[in-house]
Amino acid sequence: LRERGLELSPEKTVITHITRGFTFLGQTFRKRGQVLRITPSKEGVRALIRKVGTLIRAHVSAPMLALVKKLNQALRGWGNYHRHVVASETFARIDKYVREQLWRMLRHRHPKKSKRKLFRKYWTAEGGRHIFTVRCKTAKGPRVYTVVRLGALPSGRYIKIRKDANPYLPEYARLFWERRNKKERWMMSCLSARQYRAQRAGG
Repeated sequence: LRERGLELSPEKTVITHITRGFTFLGQTFRKRGQVLRITPSKEGVRALIRKVGTLIRAHVSAPMLALVKKLNQALRGWGNYHRHVVASETFARIDKYVREQLWRMLRHRHPKKSKRKLFRKYWTAEGGRHIFTVRCKTAKGPRVYTVVRLGALPSGRYIKIRKDANPYLPEYARLFWERRNKKERWMMSCLSARQYRAQRAGG
């Protein structure tokens, strides 16, 4: 590193055993047995929970749609960043916290309404779960907005490649071609969807 003019920062550099783990870019890396386990860091989870709580408290008297959009922006961004690691338990815990905080906010906002009326107005059954929902009238007709549920985000775990696999050897050619074709099919589907949306937008 010195030859290239780079130096490690003593304040930001930690030397530790992989079994004890370390935190980097909001994720904790720790090896258990032969498996490297990557999870959202505790500090990152606490920061998101504080942000969600602050957003809900700041929108107690604001339009519900404004709150839903702010929450979705925070939750979707955080969830997409961590959905490739071991995060299902963390997602479930955060979803539970969001539900509880939204319910407390509704009770504070509508103290005279019964629990049943509040529940029927703001919660919708979807896939065996209840989702916080806001219905709005727009120029194009009624629309429904829901709060993002982290547990519903598609988990994109990275698929391990055999350490002895070599793309230049004939016996592994099929493995790498299948992976490449899969990515190309995914890209083509995305491009087709974008083209369809562009055509609709252009009339």
